[in-house]
Amino acid sequence: MRPESRRFTIFLACIAALTSLAIDMSLPTVPAIEREFGISAGRGGLTMSLFLAGFALTPLLGGPLADRFGRRPILLISLTLFAVSALACSLSLNFSLLLFFRLMQGCAAGVSTTLPVAIVRDLLQGSAARQRMSEVTTINSIMPIIAPIFGSTGMLLGSWRVLFGSQAVFAGCIVGALLLSFEESLPPRNRHRIHPLALIGNYAHLLTSRVFVAYALINGLGFACIFSFISVSPLILMQRMGVSRSTYPILFAINAIGGIAGSATSAWLSRRHASVRKIVTTGLALMTVAAITAAALQFAGFQHPIAILPPVFATLYGFGLIAPSVTLGALEPLPGLSGSGSGALRSILMICGSGTSGFLADYCGRHYMRAEIATTLTMAGTAIAALAIYLTLLRPYARD
Repeated sequence: MRPESRRFTIFLACIAALTSLAIDMSLPTVPAIEREFGISAGRGGLTMSLFLAGFALTPLLGGPLADRFGRRPILLISLTLFAVSALACSLSLNFSLLLFFRLMQGCAAGVSTTLPVAIVRDLLQGSAARQRMSEVTTINSIMPIIAPIFGSTGMLLGSWRVLFGSQAVFAGCIVGALLLSFEESLPPRNRHRIHPLALIGNYAHLLTSRVFVAYALINGLGFACIFSFISVSPLILMQRMGVSRSTYPILFAINAIGGIAGSATSAWLSRRHASVRKIVTTGLALMTVAAITAAALQFAGFQHPIAILPPVFATLYGFGLIAPSVTLGALEPLPGLSGSGSGALRSILMICGSGTSGFLADYCGRHYMRAEIATTLTMAGTAIAALAIYLTLLRPYARD
């Protein structure tokens, strides 16, 4: 397939969409998984936590391996592992096996979904590369909206096992397109040997940069804030608040639009040369106020979707507003380490997300009646921490 073709864009977007497919499409399956395996309500969220844990580790290795052996073989291996793991999830006979294969699925996604950017940089430059990545991002941004709808529809037509099987089929189709149409994008002359000491040195340099670490933590805590609700939303909305299986994906999609709207607003403000300091401060303040409001309403006993969804929408909007500026702010002082920095950023992001969702899955499994309060308090705590880090460590140095 030609780099300028529509097929090429769709191919890369499908790879990038695997994460949303594996997470958002699987959310409606959580209550059914808990019922089938006889586990307590809330513990099904571990299927999300383990996926994110695997996803957090492998970007640090996937990029260097693709630089050494080429994009095509690493994509082939990781996509095949994703498909096999998804199929194994659909066939799992107990909850422990399901968690193991979700971990493997996350590891595979962590490698494959980092490579579309590298492929675009191999084949295109300048405005052509920016245009192609914008198209990929636009297509991929739709997935958090439609994936839960696919998931709920699949649950109406079959069991949760059907959904994991469909993820395997989707990844298998990408493997087929890879084998039939995609040629290696990285020529042998541009491949680099893997030097473990150099890799360790690069990551050590990143982790000793105050600007990088602070921005990475803000990014990770912001993601943990929104994913705290996302991972527990089936329990809160469907089991605690009585939302039907058919209504849940509609409510989820409406909230996902908040993140997209925040990103669009950030791009609009950037084109008008708005201050980075103002964008990030406003976004973090909005997240903090919205999360505290959600927690206060749950403490007051307003256990109804109308009391939690608007603050969650505002929180997602705030994260969408800050994410581009925070990401660029972390990498800007380290131009020679953008590849390693991108992998480290994603790993820290997923570690924060998997940590909070894992904590909530365990807590809500033991304290089912306090799920809303625990979730909104976690949202408030992570948002406050992110705002505090920015105000104390970074705001004086942020670009105008």
